[in-house]
Amino acid sequence: MRRLITGTDAGMAPFDNFPVALRSHEDRGFTGAQILEMASVTTASALGLGTTAGTLQTGYSADLLVVDGDPLADLTALQRLTLV
Repeated sequence: MRRLITGTDAGMAPFDNFPVALRSHEDRGFTGAQILEMASVTTASALGLGTTAGTLQTGYSADLLVVDGDPLADLTALQRLTLV
């Protein structure tokens, strides 16, 4: 099975600006929801971490970002961090 996952190693965005790399997928027709799923659930699964990371569940590892805005509607909200 082929999966599309997100990352910063393709030279599409500076390593410290992951939201820019995520937004590049919009040009390929993906919705914000699909892109966020790729960046979390799909990537964790592809890395063999799907049973311990990738979703917000009891017992899973996670970094929770609080942003100003709705990243499902506008991925630029990921660049407006309020709390990590």
